[in-house]
Amino acid sequence: MFVLLAGCAGTVPLQRGQIDALSRDTRPADLEQILGKATSIAQTDVQMGNRQYNARRYQLQTGTRQDMTMVCTPACFPIMITVPVMVEYVVIQRLPGKELLAWGTPEELSKDADIEVSALMPTVKQRLEAAAAAAAASKKP
Repeated sequence: MFVLLAGCAGTVPLQRGQIDALSRDTRPADLEQILGKATSIAQTDVQMGNRQYNARRYQLQTGTRQDMTMVCTPACFPIMITVPVMVEYVVIQRLPGKELLAWGTPEELSKDADIEVSALMPTVKQRLEAAAAAAAASKKP
């Protein structure tokens, strides 16, 4: 249990209130303020045609669940543990102005009605996976 918690200690997830504050009109400076101290777990720049984008991957906390474990000394008794429920969440900005283009889960963005967003997602998903794997590999002792 300690190893699991220690590995996540430095990651601050996005919260629902933060994403609820986003809109297509959110200015770049306001976006950074809204995202606050949430930790991007991967980021990449992507070029598609003559446009360039920046995509950041976060963990969004959607709620919590209760897990139970049994502790047995001479007698056994249950202990309830509150565990956060997370989903992957992506924020995409159009460069160089850093205008907010899209935000959502990779599945939502892959099906976005805006062809600019949905066409971008296969490359974004691939690059974010590679960036996350590289970051994880660099943290191993």
